[in-house]
Amino acid sequence: MIGHVDLARDDAPKVHFSNLAREFRKFGANVRCVLYTPVEAGYEQIGNDVTVKFIPNPLIGNILGRAIKYLLVIPFIILEFIRFRPNMIYFRFSPPVLLYLLVVKSLKLLSFRFKVILEFDDWLPEQRAIQGESPLKVGVIKNLQIGTARLADYIRVVVPGIKKKLLFYGVNDSKIAVIGNGTDIEHFYPIEKREAKKLIGVSTDFLYVGFIGNFAIWQGLDYFIQAIPNVLKVHNNTRFILVGDGPEMPKIQKEISQFKNKEVLLTGRVSYKEVGKYINAFDVGVAPFIEERNASIGLSPLKIKDYAACGVPIVTSRIEGLEMVEKEDIGILVPPEDSEALSEAIIKLLKDPQMRERMGKKGRKIAEEKFSWNLVIKQILGLVF
Repeated sequence: MIGHVDLARDDAPKVHFSNLAREFRKFGANVRCVLYTPVEAGYEQIGNDVTVKFIPNPLIGNILGRAIKYLLVIPFIILEFIRFRPNMIYFRFSPPVLLYLLVVKSLKLLSFRFKVILEFDDWLPEQRAIQGESPLKVGVIKNLQIGTARLADYIRVVVPGIKKKLLFYGVNDSKIAVIGNGTDIEHFYPIEKREAKKLIGVSTDFLYVGFIGNFAIWQGLDYFIQAIPNVLKVHNNTRFILVGDGPEMPKIQKEISQFKNKEVLLTGRVSYKEVGKYINAFDVGVAPFIEERNASIGLSPLKIKDYAACGVPIVTSRIEGLEMVEKEDIGILVPPEDSEALSEAIIKLLKDPQMRERMGKKGRKIAEEKFSWNLVIKQILGLVF
C-alpha cells in the first residue's frame, strides 16, 4: 500500500488508510505500507503485524527541493517492491502517483506479476478549484488524475460520480468498481448517552446536536451554525458540539461568538481513540454538506457511517450517495444549503425520543450489515482474486 498519509494526524486519510491496511491483514495478507509522509516520529502504529516504511517527505522545502524529493521517492519504492515482491499494489491517489505508477508498472518488464489497484476518494480538480487554485494548476491535476486512472489495472472509486467522470474521459468501464467507505464497527459502537456525556465532561441535563470532521468549506458548517438559533428558540435545553479542525476554523470561531452560556462547544481536534465517546454523546449527528463539489460526484463520508455505528440518528443533505439514510430509516435528509430545513429536521428529532431511539438502533444494525471495513475489503479483493 502506497500513499501520502500522515500517521501522526487523526484525519480522514489516516483513518481510512489504516483501517484498510488492518482489514487486509485480517484476511491473511502480508501488508507493507510505504508512506511519503510529513511526519515519521511519534506516529500511531497501524497494527503490530503491519509493516510501515517511511520515505522522504516531498512536501518540505522550496519548489525545487520538493521536485527533487518527489524523484527521490522512486528508488525507495523500487527497493521496497523488490524486497516485498507483492501480488497486489494499492495506491491511494495524489498527484505524484502517476509518476510512481509508471515506475511500478515498468517492473512488469522484469517478469514480476502483480496487479495495481488505484483508489479515488475524490475528484481532485474540483476540490482544488473550490480551494482557490489557479485554472492552470487545476487543469494539470485533472490530467494527472485521468492519466493515473488509465494506467491502473483496477480502480476503486468511493462514489458513482467519480466513475462518471472517469467514463467521460474515456477510462475503461470494466476496470472501475464503486466500493464505498466503511466504518470500524468494533471501534465505533453505542454507549449509553449519560455515560458518554460524562466521559467527555459535558452536562447530562442537555440534549446535544453534534458534528465531527474536517472544517472545510464543503462540509456546510455555516448552515449548521445558522440553524442553531432556530433550534434554541424551540429547545433551549439543547447544546451543540463541533468536533474537529481545518481551514474554516477561524471563520467558525467568529461565527459562534454570538452564542453564550456554552451553547456551542468547539472542541478542536480529538484523537481517533476518543472520538467515539463524542459521537455517542450526540443525541443527533449532523452532516450539512453543500452542493458544490459534493453534488457533482456524490458522497461516501466516514462520519455518516461512524454516526450509524454508534447508534446516533442523522440529519444530512439530500445528495447522491446519502440516499441510504432515508431508505434505511436511520436519519432525515434535507435540501443542501438550507439552514431552515436543517433546523426543522433537528427539532423534529429532538421532540421525538422514540424516533431517535428507533433510528439509532437501525443505524447500528445497518452498520454491522453493510458499512464495515470487512465488507469493503471483500469487494476490493474480489476485483483481483
